[in-house]
Amino acid sequence: MQRLVIASVLAGLSMVAQADTFAVIPQVGLAGVGATVQWGFTPYLAMSAGYTGLNYSIKDVKTDEATYNGDLSLKNPQLFLNWAPFGGSFRLSAGVIGQQSQFDLTASDFKDPSSAPVSSVDIEANYPQSIAPAFTLGWESDLSKTGLGYHLSLGAMYAGEPEVSSKATCKNPGNQAACDTYTASERKKVEDELRSYQILPILQAGLIFRM
Repeated sequence: MQRLVIASVLAGLSMVAQADTFAVIPQVGLAGVGATVQWGFTPYLAMSAGYTGLNYSIKDVKTDEATYNGDLSLKNPQLFLNWAPFGGSFRLSAGVIGQQSQFDLTASDFKDPSSAPVSSVDIEANYPQSIAPAFTLGWESDLSKTGLGYHLSLGAMYAGEPEVSSKATCKNPGNQAACDTYTASERKKVEDELRSYQILPILQAGLIFRM
């Protein structure tokens, strides 16, 4: 396996060395803000590598028993092979995205605080599948044209099923069983909600400066 990885890296470096054009693409999208670099080999074929990231607050995530607020951290390195089948601006891209994203949620409001056996619940979710296959289609300035241009990508990636963990502060340490049952129930509800997001949309737009 190690030899295969080394061979793949050397092959990639060899392709980069043979590139006809080089481009820098600052971009913004659903996965945050970042930039991509692109090596164009022919008017039909290019390779791109980049990174996008974003941190923002999540509010009012509701279950039957509580309302959660928290943070979402997105960190996504990516590598794509880009194909322009007609040699123009339309292109198809296939690649992989590294998943380093995480949800952190804290119950801020309980529907019935007096009957809830816990005083707080913290839930963390991430995607254990570290590499997500992705496919996009889009439009950008022709690979053979240098100077300032545009970039747009639409597609999806298969993120897999998120892994969810939880912890809670029990009001009465002597009633740990009730706390554990309540916390497990809340974790299951969040798991069920996030299970709908195994396939995540991709939307990115930006400018190209190609040399």
